[in-house]
Amino acid sequence: MGNNYPGMPREATKTRRRHISRSRPRPEPPWNVVLHNDWVNSMPRVVVILRRTIPGMTLKKATRIMWEAHTAGRAVVKSCHRELAELYAERLQGQGLTVTVERSS
Repeated sequence: MGNNYPGMPREATKTRRRHISRSRPRPEPPWNVVLHNDWVNSMPRVVVILRRTIPGMTLKKATRIMWEAHTAGRAVVKSCHRELAELYAERLQGQGLTVTVERSS
């Protein structure tokens, strides 16, 4: 017997397995928050702003980023997903730094 419904053939009560796609959406490539050199902000001020604005930013890393921006004209501050990169850029710009957000290559 074993049927859930009397009078129905056993095959009719079996559930079919659906093939579920195992592909996951591809993660979006990271975006870079790029600090540009300017002649308005002093080097120590840039380091302080980086440390205060970017969570987990160490003094050593902030100093390296500031120096790269000063000597090369630009430096990547952080690579992360787009929304977070835009948030960091907005905060840094609010402190008077020149910052852009670019897709990571």
